[in-house]
Amino acid sequence: MCGILGVVSTDRPNIDQQLFDRMLDTLRHRGPDGRGVTILDNGRVWFGHRRLAIIDLSPAGAQPMCNEDGTVWITFNGEIYNYRLLRAELSQLGHRFRSESDTEVIVHAWEAWGKECVHRLRGIFAFGIWDEHTKELFLARDHVGVKPLYYSQYAGRFTFASQPRAILEDGAFPREIDATGFRDYFAFGYVPRERSAFAGMRKLPAGHWLHLKAGRTEVREYWHPEYRPARLGAVEAVTEVQGRLVQAIDSQLVSDVPVGCFLSGGIDSSLLVAVARRTIELRTFTVGFDESSSDERVHAQEVATRFATEHHEQLLGRPRVQAVLYEIAEYYDEPFDPNGPMPFMEVARLARRHETVVALGGDGADELFLGYLRYDDFDRPLRWSGRFGRRLWYWARGNGLLGARALSDGDMERYFRYEGACTDQEQAGLLTAEFRKQVEGNALDTLRPYFQSGQPALLTAQLADISHYLVDHILCKVDRAAMAHGVEARVPFLDIDLIQTALSLPIELNYARGERKSLLKRAARAFLGPEILTPRKKGFSSPLASWLDADLRAWGNRLINDGVLVGRGVVRPDWENGLLVRARANAWASIRTWWLLVEAELWGRRWIEGGQAWGGHDV
Repeated sequence: MCGILGVVSTDRPNIDQQLFDRMLDTLRHRGPDGRGVTILDNGRVWFGHRRLAIIDLSPAGAQPMCNEDGTVWITFNGEIYNYRLLRAELSQLGHRFRSESDTEVIVHAWEAWGKECVHRLRGIFAFGIWDEHTKELFLARDHVGVKPLYYSQYAGRFTFASQPRAILEDGAFPREIDATGFRDYFAFGYVPRERSAFAGMRKLPAGHWLHLKAGRTEVREYWHPEYRPARLGAVEAVTEVQGRLVQAIDSQLVSDVPVGCFLSGGIDSSLLVAVARRTIELRTFTVGFDESSSDERVHAQEVATRFATEHHEQLLGRPRVQAVLYEIAEYYDEPFDPNGPMPFMEVARLARRHETVVALGGDGADELFLGYLRYDDFDRPLRWSGRFGRRLWYWARGNGLLGARALSDGDMERYFRYEGACTDQEQAGLLTAEFRKQVEGNALDTLRPYFQSGQPALLTAQLADISHYLVDHILCKVDRAAMAHGVEARVPFLDIDLIQTALSLPIELNYARGERKSLLKRAARAFLGPEILTPRKKGFSSPLASWLDADLRAWGNRLINDGVLVGRGVVRPDWENGLLVRARANAWASIRTWWLLVEAELWGRRWIEGGQAWGGHDV
């Protein structure tokens, strides 16, 4: 994992060394082990790299990196797990290598296969390639968007970077709020798809590449998740999943630095530990809470003891809350629901404190193997609501009397009620009418492409989760928190071959008789005992309602009332009335919205006004 930066002047060179160095060094947390800058095309193209050394720790692995004659250059963030196989294939084609790094493999893959090289890569990646022969720039982001990539065209230059902060450091880029992106933040708790929170800045979506030549930009999708059921029996499916999972984990243990695992105590991370311990010594890291409803330390300790890991725990309590809120504003660059990032910031800090630079995480398993509780609502007949209806559904599904239901007209709204935060109507009580006039469309537009008729509602929700919730919430949360502390988070469940396998599983096996994660549990029996397979997952989420005491609420209210967003006419001065209306309908929704407002204000002060995220956070 690293931080990457590139600037291509669309006409004459119009960036200087001092400015580029400042932009690059905003990414130092992503790459604390080294930096490199390369100037190409007579000063028109600048490539920068901040290095987190993991594979080939020698100077030969430094970036930006080039081919033999210096005509193709790359700045790369991520890991290519099949690089040794690709290296052998490329060597047979006549390519020569000077390092043992996976980075150099991508350079020669571009020479051999051009844009099609992305189909050969198995890993997590975001990279930029400049080809001196053809004067073209090629950007690519991995299949499911584990690694981030932002870009913008302004002031006669095209700039791309791992995080917005590098672009924001350029004084020529105007720091303005993107109204639609900001609306989407309050709708979902994050800014989804190609939008960003900054006007004039975009994200390259997962599974896409971008090509720039002669001032013309083309963005194209090269992969998206698709359900393709195969004719598999139960035994064959279990064997296939086991094989793909072991293969994915083993390939992601490749590292020249120590490897650990974020351990929540649930099935997913426990399975990673069990498989990884077959071949390596392992450190495990868990964050806990005083509130028992959110605490999984006991379960994590059971797994660590069983598989003899070097286990470490960290407690996150109310006294640390405000400091972590400021950290989220500092390192996430865009406004982000603090619920998930809070514990992940702490567990990543813990890993780095114990000199662990690479950590495996169980992210993606719930999406691929249908583990979320909400999936039941996309399978149960709509007329079977209430306690009796649920019991009837469990009985009928368990006895094989029902199949998956078809998508209905209200399923998109149902999905939003689970994963959304504030509807457009609810936002009217928070955001000013003048600001909302700048917003395009409505909050549900982001979800609309996924909710098309033709497949069961359950699978529609699954594909929406993989393309939307997983990419822009889960993976963004993990990337920013881990990289804030110079830790590479790897996600074996999101190996592309394992994804394709999961999406080929017949629904009657993967969600057998209405049992969530049915097939993954069967596959895990070979590695885990029955006590670990028992449902008990809480995951790394924060007890936000318990933490919101009178002092914290008073601090947050002062912050918002005296803040940037009210002052700029974005948030209504009477926003508290809007929260009271929400509280009457849904107390938890009101609490969550309060946290979203606080984090948005901290973000506005840091990244719109350009102030400091630290300081002034006393109660």
